[in-house]
Amino acid sequence: MRSVAAVFCALISLTCVLPSHAANFGNRDEAVAMVRHVQDYFARHGAEATFKAINGRAPGFVDRDLYPFVQKIDGSMVVATINPALLGKNLSNTQDQDGKFFNRECVKVVNTPPFHGWVDFRFFNPKTNLVEDKSVWVERLGDNYYVGVGVYKNEQPNENTIGIISGSPTSDDTYLQIAYDLAEVLNDADNLRILPIAGVGGPRNIRDVRYLSGVDIGLTQTSILNSFRRSNLRMGHADDKIEYIAKLFNEEVHLLARPEINSIADLRGRKVNLDVRGSGTSYSMRDLFQTYGIEVVEVSMSQLEALDKLKNGEIAATALIAGKPVRSLSYLNRGDGLHFVPLSYPMQLIGDYLPATLNHDDYPQLVPDGEIVDTVAVGAVMITLDSPRNSDRYRRVEQFVRTFFAKIAEFQRAPHHRKWREVNLAATLPNWTRFPAAQEWFDNEHHEQPRVGVAARSAGTPARPAAAAPAAQSSAALFQDFMKWRQQSAGR
Repeated sequence: MRSVAAVFCALISLTCVLPSHAANFGNRDEAVAMVRHVQDYFARHGAEATFKAINGRAPGFVDRDLYPFVQKIDGSMVVATINPALLGKNLSNTQDQDGKFFNRECVKVVNTPPFHGWVDFRFFNPKTNLVEDKSVWVERLGDNYYVGVGVYKNEQPNENTIGIISGSPTSDDTYLQIAYDLAEVLNDADNLRILPIAGVGGPRNIRDVRYLSGVDIGLTQTSILNSFRRSNLRMGHADDKIEYIAKLFNEEVHLLARPEINSIADLRGRKVNLDVRGSGTSYSMRDLFQTYGIEVVEVSMSQLEALDKLKNGEIAATALIAGKPVRSLSYLNRGDGLHFVPLSYPMQLIGDYLPATLNHDDYPQLVPDGEIVDTVAVGAVMITLDSPRNSDRYRRVEQFVRTFFAKIAEFQRAPHHRKWREVNLAATLPNWTRFPAAQEWFDNEHHEQPRVGVAARSAGTPARPAAAAPAAQSSAALFQDFMKWRQQSAGR
C-alpha cells in the first residue's frame, strides 16, 4: 500500500511540474495529434531517441497540460515520461479516486483491436486543485510499447454541447418540458449533451438564437417567426439568417375566464392577463385580440399569480398559449368557477394560425363530457442560425439533428409530453429554409414518418381533419375541412 501511495503522489506531482504560465488546456484533437507525433518520431528515430526526447521535454513533447508517457505493452514499466519519479515504475496496481485500475484498462485497450482509444479516470488538476475527470488517448507503439496523452474533460471546449433556449418556468410553458425531454433522450456522455436554457419564449428566443453566444437552437411560434420576417421586410432588410430544423406540433390558445364572461367580446375593456411580458403568449395574444377587434386592459404576470387573481375577481381572464393538456390548468375544476372562452376562426388568421379545439379528454375537470370548445392554435418550430458548414456551431447542430431525427419514436412514448405524438419531421415550413443537415437527412436517407393524428375521439365521432398535424394542405382547404367537421360534430 505504501508503494502504491507513493506512486499516486508521484502522479500528482507530475501535473505540478507543468509550465505555470500556460493559461489554456489542451483538447482531445491536440492530445491525439501529440500521440501521432510520438508515433512518427518513433518510426523515424527509434525507441531510445523517442524516450530521450520525452524525458528531456523536447519541443513538441510538452504543450500546456499535454505530455506523452510510454509504458511497456503489458503495463509493467513506465519507460518514458516528463516526471523522473515514475520511470521504471509498475502502475498496474495504482487506482484512481474511484478505485479504478486505470492503467490496466489502458493495457486492455492497446492489446485489443483497433489497438487505440480513450480511457477515463479521475486525476488531480493543478489548475483547480481538485481531483477531476480525465481522459487519456492511448495507442500501441511498435510491438512492445504503448503511448498515451491525457486531457481534463472539464476543460474541454463545449464541442458536443447544444444550448436550447426554451420557455419560462413561471408560465407552464410547453417549450421547457420539450427541452428537458430532449435532454433526457439524447444526452450521451461526451458524445452529445443537451443543455436546456430557460428563456422568455417567442420573439426573445429568435433574437437569442440570432445573437446570443451559447444558444444553438431555439423554440418559437411559427406566427412570431413569420412576423419577424415581415417586420424586417418592412424595414427594407431581408434577414435570412434563421433556418428551421423541424416544425414540431401546434400549441392551443387557452383563454380562461370568470363565469360572467361568455364570449371574447365580453372581455372588451376588462383586465386580461397576457402572460409575462415578452413571452410568446403575450406577443400572439396581442395580435389575436387586434384581429378580433377587442381592446382589453392588458396585464402581465405569471400564470400562477394570474389564476389567484382570476379566482378572486381582480382580473377577468388569463391567456396561455401552450400544448394541451397544460399541467397547471389540469388542477382546476368547474368548482373554481372558471371556464374556457371559445374562439372563432376568422379568415384573417389563415397563414399564421390554425383552428383547434379543447375537449373533455384534454381537461376532464373543466370541459363537460361531450362538449367541445373552439379555439385557435399556432405551430411550434425548432430553429437555428444559418452557420457556415465548416463552423463548430454547424457541426454541433448537425450532430444534434442526426441523433434527434433517428430517435423521434422514443419521444412519442410515455412519459414524454403528449405533443410529441403530433410531430411529423417531414412537415415543411412554407417560405422558410430548412437547416441543410436536416434537409439532407430526408434527401439522402429518404427517411419518412407517417403523419400522427392529434385528436383523441370516441367511437362514432366524425374524424376531425388533422388541423394540428402538419400537412401539405392549403390554409383555405384546411379551413373548409374544419368547418365541415364542426357541422358534423354538432349534429351528433
